[in-house]
Amino acid sequence: MKMANTRYENQNDGEAENGFDVSAPDTLAPISDSPVGLGDAPVRHSATKSALHLRKMVATALFASLAFLCVFVFRFQVAGFLTFDFKDAVMTVGSLWLGPVAGVLMAAVVAFFEFVSVSSTGPYGLLMNFVSSASFILPAAILFRCFRKRWSAIVGLVLSVVFMVAVMIPLNLLITPLYSGAPRSAVADMIPGTLLPFNVIKGTMNAALTALLFQPVRRALNGVKILPPDEERRRVPAWVLPVVAGAVAAGAILVFFLVLDGKFSLFR
Repeated sequence: MKMANTRYENQNDGEAENGFDVSAPDTLAPISDSPVGLGDAPVRHSATKSALHLRKMVATALFASLAFLCVFVFRFQVAGFLTFDFKDAVMTVGSLWLGPVAGVLMAAVVAFFEFVSVSSTGPYGLLMNFVSSASFILPAAILFRCFRKRWSAIVGLVLSVVFMVAVMIPLNLLITPLYSGAPRSAVADMIPGTLLPFNVIKGTMNAALTALLFQPVRRALNGVKILPPDEERRRVPAWVLPVVAGAVAAGAILVFFLVLDGKFSLFR
């Protein structure tokens, strides 16, 4: 019985000889010191993800710092105890690009530092500030995270205003009597003439400023490689969103001062 074998031709005398092919390949695979299963590509991919994660953390801290700065620089005041600033707009535009989880973290951090620094309402103010910011941030951030289109950002901001008002009116009715000492019936009487329009104007102004900051923040985050290049086709001119947002903000400010008799002050 003959065994199958590989035949080689002898270049010198033309005789055939039997044997196994033990010749070396033309090229040898490089020997790597990396552990098995960890090649260069996964390591580079992991390093890239780590760098991106770090940049997002830095960006989240930066947006939280800017939001906290808004608390000190200027504020709007109505009825002696209702005050607001534009910190929600800063955190919302950051959460649109960094995600809803980053938005909630920013809301918690800013509310805590406001509580330990400038707040005069104690734990009640801490709770109110966090819930107000988070209820405004989440609808816009979640909807934009799902669809990643300009229309989803605009619709999300409208939903943010509605959701924040729907949450804050009953929360004001529940919490305000605890730290102000006013009877709950008196707070209920303030809802149609003060609390409701105040929260609507507050949400509208923050939504308008978020829309104004939407594109500049996108370009800035693209510049530091936190976001991929924007490949979405523009179906409307670039100037439309800022003009509409500016008009909405101007209208809200007029209502705030003329109807609600609001006050504005720089620095606390």
